[in-house]
Amino acid sequence: MKKLAVINDLSGVGRSSLSIQLPVVSTLSVTACPVPTAILSSHTAFKEVAKVDFKDHLSGFFDAWNKNGFSFDGILIGYLGDTEEHPLIEDFIREQKKRNPELTVILDPVMADNGSLYRHMTQKHIEAMLSLAKYADLLTPNLTEAALLADFDYEGMKETLKDCKLDAAKGMVFNSLLSALHHITPGAIIVTGIEEENEAGEKMLLNVLSETDGDLRFIRNPRTGNGRPGTGDLFSAIISAKLLKGTDHEKACRSAADFVGLAIKHSEELNVPVIEGVQFEDLLRHLSDSD
Repeated sequence: MKKLAVINDLSGVGRSSLSIQLPVVSTLSVTACPVPTAILSSHTAFKEVAKVDFKDHLSGFFDAWNKNGFSFDGILIGYLGDTEEHPLIEDFIREQKKRNPELTVILDPVMADNGSLYRHMTQKHIEAMLSLAKYADLLTPNLTEAALLADFDYEGMKETLKDCKLDAAKGMVFNSLLSALHHITPGAIIVTGIEEENEAGEKMLLNVLSETDGDLRFIRNPRTGNGRPGTGDLFSAIISAKLLKGTDHEKACRSAADFVGLAIKHSEELNVPVIEGVQFEDLLRHLSDSD
């Protein structure tokens, strides 16, 4: 059975990060091995949040794993509790690559959305994610995170995309952005969750996949409800497990996008408050570990 080290925070309330990723990865028949970067009373969209950084414990955590000879098929990295954690994670990646040259590293650079950094995030978080991106076989930023990593003007890019009616025009914008990102990471890139409208006025979500510089694929899904916390964690968990099972990037992206859309729609139908994320637990039967 494939083993995936999942490096992310653990939030007590609000479906996000490790609490959403571990059951999803396990459902897809991959062994999920959690590494907490921080322990939070809830995710940071809630007003009051108690937080314990795991920075001082991470070195001992990885050291024990290495001494036990643990080897992984993949590493999924999400939220950093502290920017000083990234050198420890990089050391862990390098050690694991010695044990398994086929190691797959997925980086979801959790730090921003809607044009702004998350609460308590700083320029140092951007620099930490840029450093980790050098090891990524797949990078999955949203549009804000992609702009921050590439040092692009998010608002200007968003307005330009809004005015682009044809995919050829959008492709020119994304080619520029993704070319810059390909200079940052050696791996494939999926820019996730871009809002748009089709010619019929229907709201859509666009994911843009680029495996190599100059190669673009647009993957669209109907927007099934409001944006919710944790959907990026859900997306990256499905993608990671699928890749370890041998699914290609495009099929993995489509599977993840379909399930996220289903979970959002389900949560809207049940009137689950947006801040609580997506109700996914009773939908896990819809996930398949084969393609």
